[in-house]
Amino acid sequence: MRGIVLLSLRAGAFRPVSSSMMSVYDSVIINNVIFMSDFSSFSAEVGVKQNNSLWRRWNRIATIVFLLTAVLYVANTWSPSSYGIALEHFFGYSGSGPDLGTPRVIRSDEWVVATPLTQATVNNHFQRYNQTSLYKEDLRINYGLPIMDWGIIFKPTMWLYKFVNPAYAYSFHWYAIFSLFIFGYAFLFRQVGADPVIAYGLSFSLYFTGFSQFWWSEKGPIFAFFPWVILPLFARIPVWIKALLLYWLAVCWLLVDFYPPIQISLAFTGAVLLLAYRPELFKFKTCVILILVAGLASLTTAAYLWDYLQATAQTVYPGGRSVGGNHTFDRFFLSWFFPALNFQWGYEPTIAANISELGTVGMYYYLLIACFLDFSNWRTPWSDQKTRLRLLILGAGFLMMAAWMLLPLPDWVGKPLLWNHVQAARMQFAGGVLLTCLMFVAANSFGLKLSFLRGVILSAMVLFTWYYIKRLEDRSIFEELVFLFLVVMIYVGVRRQWFKPHPGFVAISLILAALLFGRFNPLQPAWPIFNHEKNEIIRNYDALASANNGVLAVQNLPGATANGMGFLSVSHVTPVPHLEFWRKQFPDLSATELNQIFNRYSHIHLTGEIDKPDSPQLDVIRVPFSHFSSAGRLPAQYVNFSSLPVKKDGEFNVEIKDDKQLVLKGWAPWQGPLQEHALEIMITPATIGEPKNEIMMRPDLPMNTNHQVSALNGFTLRIPVNGNVSSLCIVSLDISTGRRVLLNNPVDLPYCELKK
Repeated sequence: MRGIVLLSLRAGAFRPVSSSMMSVYDSVIINNVIFMSDFSSFSAEVGVKQNNSLWRRWNRIATIVFLLTAVLYVANTWSPSSYGIALEHFFGYSGSGPDLGTPRVIRSDEWVVATPLTQATVNNHFQRYNQTSLYKEDLRINYGLPIMDWGIIFKPTMWLYKFVNPAYAYSFHWYAIFSLFIFGYAFLFRQVGADPVIAYGLSFSLYFTGFSQFWWSEKGPIFAFFPWVILPLFARIPVWIKALLLYWLAVCWLLVDFYPPIQISLAFTGAVLLLAYRPELFKFKTCVILILVAGLASLTTAAYLWDYLQATAQTVYPGGRSVGGNHTFDRFFLSWFFPALNFQWGYEPTIAANISELGTVGMYYYLLIACFLDFSNWRTPWSDQKTRLRLLILGAGFLMMAAWMLLPLPDWVGKPLLWNHVQAARMQFAGGVLLTCLMFVAANSFGLKLSFLRGVILSAMVLFTWYYIKRLEDRSIFEELVFLFLVVMIYVGVRRQWFKPHPGFVAISLILAALLFGRFNPLQPAWPIFNHEKNEIIRNYDALASANNGVLAVQNLPGATANGMGFLSVSHVTPVPHLEFWRKQFPDLSATELNQIFNRYSHIHLTGEIDKPDSPQLDVIRVPFSHFSSAGRLPAQYVNFSSLPVKKDGEFNVEIKDDKQLVLKGWAPWQGPLQEHALEIMITPATIGEPKNEIMMRPDLPMNTNHQVSALNGFTLRIPVNGNVSSLCIVSLDISTGRRVLLNNPVDLPYCELKK
């Protein structure tokens, strides 16, 4: 009888059932009409057997689709990188941005650090030490880089680098990470009882969440490898095979991108899932074997990263940080259920945080399940010991994580689980994976009750949230209206017996997630990242470096981008400190000053605003431009103008104005080579100190326009003064052609008066 009902439901037919069957099947009620769906523990097990062929068919179809898409993706060398910002604005390669989408400045961990260091690894022929860097740093760091040493065994997504153009290898890496994510979580959700539609739907929904997408281009490998670490432990295979697979996959997971806060929290999620679904693994003998294997994987990772771990352990930043639980904003909690709550359609944050830090694993799926769960049917799952234990274990695990994320707990509370090394915001993804499993199991066990009254309550909740939170900020209601429209469509579809509610809820969540978050990461071709002819800006950088003993010293070049392009650049990112290098550069610093400034993970910035190095924020070191540059200055001289050029163009702003100096930052419409850029200055009252004209990168300037304004047309002009400046005229001069253009003054700074 049960099999007949199951088959009739899958065929879309409706047959009345007796009340005795209610203990076996979940009820879906729409205006007093009852439909049956197979959500009990017994029917789930039967369904798994009956759906094996369907599952295999789905996997075959998915594999074919992914392989065909991979050919298209890799052939175009696409990637989720935002490196187009550097290519277009800092290096002048116009038209080298994404084929689709917008590069995100906020993803600087990727386009300023990880991708340039990948370029540097390629430039160094995949060797361990970065010989193209001023600091000769070790590339065995937290970011997984394609170094061709014994560690490459554990970086399978990077195996192509040695055999093909790095653009194709880079693209393949990211498509492989995407594929590992989708298949891995689909298989994981399958293990907790999901049918093919729901398993793949939840996997894609998890991919299209704020935390996944906002951190994808850097931490995506951590997300993607996680399910593969625990999936072998679900399999009915000999324990020694489990052990081998666990060892290799765990080391892969740790080396492809080493970031303990996320990996520690995901390890807890994995342990909770295994305790709920494979409790036999926690028998003493098996548990000891698996713990030893996990320990061996950790030791292998530590051996590979030993120098990096030693160097960073005693740093000022990141050092040995210990954190407590964090009382996050209430709006972070609400965004688990209302994913678009804290940002505009264009990803502008509406609270004081950057968009990446606002990322949560929020899904409308959670809201739908919470609203339509059939609590009246609680006796059915609760009477089944296996289902009851799974709900209790998953619920307890999630509540523990939620407490760490939401409550101001002291760090000692988290020490037994190493959570004192996990900032609450970094637990979002692991908590989201567990919450997704918990919500699915609850829906699968209790059933769903889809009624008109519950739909009205849901609509009221959505509109109430929009009115009192988003309307006051003049926010769009687009996503709320789309959500409510889709809920109505699901209601109609279930009423007409077109489909069951659970897959419909997954579909709603996925559609909205793709709309909200699928636009965040671009499709950036990797070809121009690794294959670029020298253009005017690169040739100018070459000239500057040649005139400065081979060292490129240019202000405002971000992170490791210059080194990624092959330059021996002062501006760089050093994941480990180089105290001996800095001690030789600044011998007058005391040991305490040297340690406080330079003993840290650092973005090294060149600036003309200081005379000695400092560290204005945790991951930034500023060093004086004058210490490293003998070629970074441009001609500047005082002139008593008898007449001014008629043409005006360019502009500048006053950055510092006091009784001793005037600091101006701007751009000029020079057309000739960099070494022929000059400034003529007339100032009242006259001053006797020498003006200093320094090159300043201006990534906001247009590229390759008809008057050839580029990022190199920026300048920082420092003029010593005595007292207040009453008037000023600045003229840009192209030395070889004699072309002169008057720069536009700020509105509050008068032009100089010429003598008649």
